[in-house]
Amino acid sequence: MSLSTTSQPVIVCSDSISDQAGLSAKLALHYDHIVACQLVQLEQMVGREKRSTVVVSWRQPTAELRLIVEFCKDKQVPLLVILKQLNSNDINRLPESNDFVILPFDSSFDLKPWIEYSVQVREKSIALQKEIHQLTSKLEERKWIEKAKGLLMRMHALDEENAYRVLRSSAMQSSLTMAQVAKNVIHTFDSISAN
Repeated sequence: MSLSTTSQPVIVCSDSISDQAGLSAKLALHYDHIVACQLVQLEQMVGREKRSTVVVSWRQPTAELRLIVEFCKDKQVPLLVILKQLNSNDINRLPESNDFVILPFDSSFDLKPWIEYSVQVREKSIALQKEIHQLTSKLEERKWIEKAKGLLMRMHALDEENAYRVLRSSAMQSSLTMAQVAKNVIHTFDSISAN
């Protein structure tokens, strides 16, 4: 039976050289490009190996493991964490993010599907962060618009609908977004009020 391999880079980092060698051998069944490194080399390896996945084998949750999880999140790199030991006291030391996959070390599972799953988890996390950012931006824009609308209503005795219409028509005439027009209105009123 021949196994198909992929050229996707897999970076293997471990706190045990023998565990790292064993994981690398297990991954070699499915991956052509495996890079083993120590914690101090991880940042350099991730920078060098584009579109890589990181597989980390650690004895138990520690500050170093938390650092790796945060680093991979920051770099948007898929991460599979394999732990040798996890007890109830260790659970609090695990990072709270839900953007990586965790497995027990003594698992007899084939790692390839778990690596593929870690890629999906990272992609979903990135999409979710992007959506949160977009919604936050829209909320901020909405706050500016509501504040400008309130100023127009108070200063020019307009009702809410007409104040909104004024902002919208000004945005269309000036080829700006309503949020930009709202900011301009607020800054103008602030300048007038300051004088």
